[in-house]
Amino acid sequence: MAPLSCNPPEWEDDERMSFLFSAFKRTRDVNTCDWDGKMKFWIPLILTHARAQGLLSITLSQLENDFRRKGCAPMGLRTVIQEMIRQGTLRKETDFVSGVSSGWLSWGMRQLVIRPLRWTIGTMLGSQVGPDEPLVIPEVIKERAALVLQRYQSSTFRSFPLLCEEEVHTLCAEICPNPSALNLVLLQLQGDKKICVLERAGQKLVKFVRVSVGQVEPISESDLGIYQLQQGEKLLSERLQSAGEESNRLTEEARTYNRAGNKNQALRCLRKRKLVERRITELQNKQDNIQGILERISAAETDRKVVSAYQMGVSALKQALKDVTLEKAESIVDQIQEYCDLQDDLSQTLSSVTDAEVEIMQNIAKVELLVHEY
Repeated sequence: MAPLSCNPPEWEDDERMSFLFSAFKRTRDVNTCDWDGKMKFWIPLILTHARAQGLLSITLSQLENDFRRKGCAPMGLRTVIQEMIRQGTLRKETDFVSGVSSGWLSWGMRQLVIRPLRWTIGTMLGSQVGPDEPLVIPEVIKERAALVLQRYQSSTFRSFPLLCEEEVHTLCAEICPNPSALNLVLLQLQGDKKICVLERAGQKLVKFVRVSVGQVEPISESDLGIYQLQQGEKLLSERLQSAGEESNRLTEEARTYNRAGNKNQALRCLRKRKLVERRITELQNKQDNIQGILERISAAETDRKVVSAYQMGVSALKQALKDVTLEKAESIVDQIQEYCDLQDDLSQTLSSVTDAEVEIMQNIAKVELLVHEY
């Protein structure tokens, strides 16, 4: 048996465990006390054991093996599992998937999550639970999903509009140590509308909900454009690092040849280094351009937040003025003038944001062409 994180007191009591390991009566009505006593023992123990082992799903055969005692497996675990399914503390994996996929699950998530899940013959046999049929633990999955969301919102990934599959694995590595657990957690987040998934050009992309926002917004063309810019910057950084290493290597080779008296080889290395340095300058200029665009996008986002705050202030002022009588009008003329000035500032700000966005999209197209060339 797998070691239990906390052995229940009864575990060393042979007489008590003989009763708890025995099969259930056909129905609860035969002996409600015995039936309920076994359920009160096994259900909490199964949940505690699953948490301790980091399990988001279990199978009947797995539990029978884990809870073996002195060579014997519990005879009533199938009944316990059926009761847990009835209570909702366990769900068939197929039911969990179909529950999430109804209506809101995107095709991309079907490719990313549902396809890797295990499908067994037991799923075709109606309500009967097969010995190897996966059964998920919704409560534990929700806990892990909340941890993943917290991890994202406190990580550097929160500044990324989209994460690729590799980045999602990196983010969730400690919380979801295996692909099956990650798939289930992603399904839960998808069902809670905390992530949105898209497959584009064979690449799976995930968008997380923003901090203090209730639901994730659909993946937009703007998200994809920013993601491509960030990927372009990453690629340029890698090439810059490689070119820098090559330049250093050529410098050392030139010094070695020079010390050995081989002037021609030393000069040849220096010429190559000159070409590499020229390439470094070109790459650096391209990277600076991309970084400039990303900074402007970030500034535009900040401007939108300022505009939103202005709009809230204008609405509040309108609300405050709606009950003003003619007698009070003279005392608030200055406030109304301020309101008009604010409206002018607001219009100018909105106009500038729109112009910035147009320029940004033009620059994105140029940068994509530059990145493609290299």
